[in-house]
Amino acid sequence: MRKTIYALILGAIVLIGISIKNISNKDIEVGMLEKTSKNDYEDLIIKCGNTDEKLIALTFDDGPDEDFTPQILDILKKYNVKATFYVIGEKVQYNKKIIKRQYEEGHEIGNHTYTHINVSKNGYNKIKKEIGDTQSAVKSVTGIYPKTFRPPYRAISKDMCDIIKEKDMNIVLWSYVDARDWESPGVCSIVKSIESGIQNGCIILLHDYNKIRAPKSQTIEALDIIIPNLLEKGYKFVTISELIEHLEKNTNNEKAPN
Repeated sequence: MRKTIYALILGAIVLIGISIKNISNKDIEVGMLEKTSKNDYEDLIIKCGNTDEKLIALTFDDGPDEDFTPQILDILKKYNVKATFYVIGEKVQYNKKIIKRQYEEGHEIGNHTYTHINVSKNGYNKIKKEIGDTQSAVKSVTGIYPKTFRPPYRAISKDMCDIIKEKDMNIVLWSYVDARDWESPGVCSIVKSIESGIQNGCIILLHDYNKIRAPKSQTIEALDIIIPNLLEKGYKFVTISELIEHLEKNTNNEKAPN
């Protein structure tokens, strides 16, 4: 009996060790890809804005969702703040009214691939189709193409960078904090993760989707706390394109002769 218990405990430890190793290796792999790509495509990749200004960008991945996205839009409207939504192309055709509302209320719409693929595990043609189909889906509703792209899983590949460069877009990641709100870790956890990591120029990652499909997501409840708190501290919420504009303005000023 003791041998059996010991074997079970040992097996659990091994499995935990493998899991940790896999997570670690994945993070290292993504980091290496990101670093390698950044050397060749530095101007394409945006992780944060101008740190001299109290500007921050709320971003939402994996929508539009017929239940959660309208609730998020209601919260944003309540506080008169703008955000950027990185949409999945195949969801756009079923939620055109939501996309139209996002656009008409002054929010930015970004590209998050058509079926949420990992670009590091797919080739040039597949990636190009995923990005291109999403561009077309969004344009069919708003009349304009998205200017920025966020790769699912924060995965980076040379093929993806080449395609984004061809389309004259930017790759937008996120900075400082990831509240992992899609896992529904608790409203307090989401608020703490964001507020403890906030800095000037911060790009905040959230989701208009969660895997437990509760009637009201924790993200929505957390936003009703986070937004007024950060406004009170003097932060201004801007879209990603606005954040990039200020970043470019600051870079140009630094390069200008005295």
